[in-house]
Amino acid sequence: MYGRHILIGVALLAIAGRALPAQQVTPVFGLSVGTLSIESATAAQSQVGDRSYGLQLDGGVLVKRHLYFGVDIGGQFLKDQAQFTQNTTGGEKKSTADVTYLSAMAGARTGVLPVVPLSLGVNAGASKTISRRGIDNCDGCDLDKLDIPGGAFVEPTLLLGRRNVRLRASDRVYLGGDGMRSVIAVGVDLQLRKR
Repeated sequence: MYGRHILIGVALLAIAGRALPAQQVTPVFGLSVGTLSIESATAAQSQVGDRSYGLQLDGGVLVKRHLYFGVDIGGQFLKDQAQFTQNTTGGEKKSTADVTYLSAMAGARTGVLPVVPLSLGVNAGASKTISRRGIDNCDGCDLDKLDIPGGAFVEPTLLLGRRNVRLRASDRVYLGGDGMRSVIAVGVDLQLRKR
């Protein structure tokens, strides 16, 4: 089901990209490492830590160098406070807890400042989450679904550099307050444009 949402997002980005002249649309890809903050009552209810670490992959288009439309998928490895063990065909294994989020967003970016190779951006969007506790690569093992919602967010972003590959730092702040609270991330932003 979530794979379908990603495919729809990618299709919409492709359609938007074909509707504009090539000089006005720049594909953008990114990779980030980040830390997720979870609302403490939600973390306690799911028996996980309220801070986690993970990775995020994203893709989108930059229209006329200032309007951004994108999608991303991120995974966070949670501190599991209710870990269980189970006998498998590969021996006794321990469970892990994780949350995966799928997001769609739109935003605006400034041009690069003339003195310092810096640009600013802000995105608004929403995330859908899949969170679970289970044993990886095991068919028929116990699986607990966790309730760590995403929701709407605002994401200020700082981009450093003048070329096609730039350093990116962001703080995604969730507005709901009953699950994910923020994702602070650092990574790279790759723009596929001719110099």
